[in-house]
Amino acid sequence: MPEAGKVPAARSECAGTPAINRRTDNGRLHVSRQQRRMIDFLSNGGQYSAADISTALRMSDPRSVIRDLRVKGVNIADEWFKSEHGGRFKRYFMQKGGAR
Repeated sequence: MPEAGKVPAARSECAGTPAINRRTDNGRLHVSRQQRRMIDFLSNGGQYSAADISTALRMSDPRSVIRDLRVKGVNIADEWFKSEHGGRFKRYFMQKGGAR
């Protein structure tokens, strides 16, 4: 029986919580293999649509990888473009000082 006044920790405070902004011992950002591939791809200076990234890196959902990297503080910018068929889409690119 727990002591009076002590409440067990909430689930988010337990081991199942992902370490979103975790850094390694040398201060570098801890990223997954997919995230590292995305950083390397965007670091070459080009601008790419989600379809371009998906084809080049064989990723099914590059936008979620970009979202997760932004949460970690990586400077990935985007810009809207109009397509030939009346729709619009974003192109993603790395801003200066992108990967810390």
